[in-house]
Amino acid sequence: MKDKRIYSLAVSFLTGVGDINAKKLIARFGSAEAIFQSSLHELQKIFGIGDQISLRLYNSFGSALQRAEEELVYIYANEVDFVCYSDDDYPERLRECDDSPIVLYFKNKPAFNNSKIISIVGTRNATKYGTDFCEKLISDIAEKYPETIIISGLAYGIDISAHREALKNNLTTWAVMGHSLETVYPAKHKRTAQKIIESGGSILSDFPHGSITDPTNFVKRNRIVAGLCDALIIVESGNKGGSMITANIANHYNKDVFAVPGSVNSIYSEGCNRLIKTNRANLIESLQDIEYIMNWKPNSPGVVQQSLNLYSALNETEKIIVNVLKNYEYLDIDNIFRQTNLDTNTLSMSLLELEFKNIVRALPGKIFTLKSK
Repeated sequence: MKDKRIYSLAVSFLTGVGDINAKKLIARFGSAEAIFQSSLHELQKIFGIGDQISLRLYNSFGSALQRAEEELVYIYANEVDFVCYSDDDYPERLRECDDSPIVLYFKNKPAFNNSKIISIVGTRNATKYGTDFCEKLISDIAEKYPETIIISGLAYGIDISAHREALKNNLTTWAVMGHSLETVYPAKHKRTAQKIIESGGSILSDFPHGSITDPTNFVKRNRIVAGLCDALIIVESGNKGGSMITANIANHYNKDVFAVPGSVNSIYSEGCNRLIKTNRANLIESLQDIEYIMNWKPNSPGVVQQSLNLYSALNETEKIIVNVLKNYEYLDIDNIFRQTNLDTNTLSMSLLELEFKNIVRALPGKIFTLKSK
């Protein structure tokens, strides 16, 4: 039987269509399949596309479907799977990011909507200070929050240290690659990648097989590292580089960002110190800082019962808002308004009351999240 996901997969191969425009096309036509059933005239009616782009798009339908067929053959033969933006099981944290990938490939399907997901990145030239910090932080997380997932990029330095410490402490870890899943780069980390899979973790990428490995791909993958997590931790970084780019992306996504402070004389702490100095990252010295900012609490029966008691004490309007927020890590007030159908004044007053009750946390840009997450 033909895999019905072929149309969603084929959207990613359309000529001149990036992730953002692909989502717009799906929204415009209602489904990925409907895009390929559209006429040139229907494409030309889409505001802002223009006749030439519409023609190139229309003429690429056949080749996109062929590429998708070839990709499916590779997927079935190599224990790879994928999830598309239009799928129900697409990661909710990533769905909220405007430039998230239309297709995400993986080996060993991740628990995308796990309650606690942390990304840890840093310089490839990690010092003992940085690796020691990784070791202590991840060990403490494992002891108190063993359900936590650790994400990184399998690169030299802090990345590989984070993966290995997670494995050592029996935490699930995901590696986001800057190339297709045909290979592992750097090759020295192939065994670690295998251990990640064997321990129940995942290897992920938004690049199809046969993609040319290019340095810019590693920058592009940073949006996935930032988008999949609740919080991003920069352990060591210079003033420039992938970690600083990832921090900027995470800020754009309204994620919580943490940076480990370091010596003013260390080039590997310049970026972290700068992020803290410019209020683009919270200073982190230990797990307690994550607990304070993220409002983490151990999963004990007492905490669960307390949450149930708090929920039962809410009025019907507040319960409607909380039930909507339960489905998302972060949600802006406009989306809450659309999904609750409450009038503006009632919504604003209820959100304020939920803040006073310590159930909802307000973030910059009128973004809201449940404190219990």
